[in-house]
Amino acid sequence: MTEINFDPIKLTQSLVQCASVTPKDDGALQIVTKHLNEMGFNCYPLKFSGSNSYDVNNVFATIGNEGKHFAYAGHTDVVPVGNEDSWKFPPFSGTIDGDKLYGRGSEDMKSSVACFISATKRFVEKYKKIPGKLSFIITGDEERDSVNGTPKILEWASKKNYKFDHCLVGEPTSNKEVGDKIKIGRRGAISFYIQVKGIQGHTANAHLAENASHHLIKLLNNILDNPLDNGNENFLASSVQIATFDIGNPVPNIIPELAKATVNIRFNDMHSSDSLINWMEEKINNIFNNVKNASCQFTYDSTAESFLNQPGYMCDLIAKSVSDVTGKNSKPEHATDGGTSDARYIKNYCEVVELGIRNQSLHKVDEFVYTKDVIELEKIYFQILENYFHNR
Repeated sequence: MTEINFDPIKLTQSLVQCASVTPKDDGALQIVTKHLNEMGFNCYPLKFSGSNSYDVNNVFATIGNEGKHFAYAGHTDVVPVGNEDSWKFPPFSGTIDGDKLYGRGSEDMKSSVACFISATKRFVEKYKKIPGKLSFIITGDEERDSVNGTPKILEWASKKNYKFDHCLVGEPTSNKEVGDKIKIGRRGAISFYIQVKGIQGHTANAHLAENASHHLIKLLNNILDNPLDNGNENFLASSVQIATFDIGNPVPNIIPELAKATVNIRFNDMHSSDSLINWMEEKINNIFNNVKNASCQFTYDSTAESFLNQPGYMCDLIAKSVSDVTGKNSKPEHATDGGTSDARYIKNYCEVVELGIRNQSLHKVDEFVYTKDVIELEKIYFQILENYFHNR
C-alpha cells in the first residue's frame, strides 16, 4: 500500500508507478483519494458506463463551505508506452536520474496532479479552513474517448448542485520556464474516414478496371492543395494531416478495388465541425461528380469544437501568482495551440484556464519532468490558492 507522502516529487513517483493506460487505473485514483481523504476532503468515487464507450473510474472531491468555488481538473490516465525496449528506464518505474524524473505520465499529467495535491496540503495546514469551496475533478479517461470521464463528472456535480466559479486545468502548458505560458482556448478536432470503391482488375488490363487508389490520391491532393486558413490573432493555422493511407493489396499485378484514408483536422475558430463536413463533401464532389466507375464515401468523428475564453480574472490571478513566485513581472503567454483537453467541457460551467509543467516530452519515449520544475509548479499552485482565497 502506498504511503501517504505529500512531497510533490515522491507523490509524482507514486502516481507514475501506476500503469494507468486508459481505461486501466492501476491504483492511481486510489492514491489521489487517499491523500485527499487525509486532508479532510469528501471524496466521491464515480464510475461511469455506457454511451458506446468503456467503463471509467473517476473521483470528485470537495472541501469547504459557502463562498467562491475553485476547482482543479486533471487526469491520471496515460497513453501507451510504445516500444518499451526504446525506454532508458522502465516506463512505469518513476526513476529519478540526475535532475529528471522519468516515466509515462510524468509530464502528462501526473506531476501536475501531485503538485496541486501538495499545494493544497500546505494551504490547508496554513489556514486550517477553506474560506469557500475547493474541489478536485480527476478522471481516468482523458487520453482516449473522453466520454465517461470529465463530461459525466460535471453532469453529476451539476445535479448535486455544485456550481464552480473558476477552474484550473493542469495540462502541461509551459514553454521555457514553468508558468510562462497558459492556455485560454483550444483548437477543435475532427477525423474523416474515407473509402473509395473502384473496379478490381489485372494491371495489364487497366482499361477493364478502375483504380481506387488513383482517385483517392487525386482527392487527397485536392484536399492538401490549399491551406484551410492562415490562422488569426488567437489561433495557429488549421492543420490538415493525412493520418493513414491503406490499400491492402498483397501483390503488384492487381488493380485495387478499395482504397482508404484517414484525414485528421485540428481547426481554429474560423471553422466548425459542420462547416468542415460540408467542405469535405465539396472536395469529394469535385473529384467524383464525373467519374462513372468509382465512388467515394466517408464517415467522421468529431471530438471537439474550437473554443476561446477571453482573458479575464483567471489569467490575472495566474499572472500575479507566477510573478509572486518567480519575481518576474512578465505575464504568461496566452495560447491555444496543442491538442484537445477537458477544458472544452469545463468552459460550459465556469471560467477555465490551463496551467501546468513544461510541454517537452509528453507521449514520447523517455517522457520526463525536471524535478526543479515540479517544485516550482507546486509553489505556483500554492500561490494561486493563496491569492484566490486570501488576496483577491
